[in-house]
Amino acid sequence: MMIRRASAADAVALRRVIDAAYAPFQHLGLPAVAEGIGDDIRDHNVWIADMDGTVMGGIVLVLGNHAHIANLAVHPDAGGQGIGQALIAQAMQAAHAAGHPEIMLATHQGMTGTQAFYRKLGWQESGREGDKVYFKRQLR
Repeated sequence: MMIRRASAADAVALRRVIDAAYAPFQHLGLPAVAEGIGDDIRDHNVWIADMDGTVMGGIVLVLGNHAHIANLAVHPDAGGQGIGQALIAQAMQAAHAAGHPEIMLATHQGMTGTQAFYRKLGWQESGREGDKVYFKRQLR
């Protein structure tokens, strides 16, 4: 597996990964999370997990006043292979290099497996609002 910056040419493949990753959760009324991925690649820090030429995961990091992971997706066929953890490590490294002391993200309250994944990686819940569960992690 290779983690690399996404290019405009990766947008279609990354959209497929995001759609597949979020498909089991559509009953939760999630927004169209793959929408605008081309703009994200252009405007933000986006990395993909490339496995033998196939995009199997991706992460969108937004850097502004805060460092925020806007999207993390791993194709269900590649789950359990460390892709999500590697993508988060890349985003954390970039946020730290940009001078941010912490990084944040939000997930849906119904995505309990995702919440457990973040907790396992050392993220701490920082609040809830509506269907959103907020997490943060200090950067060192």
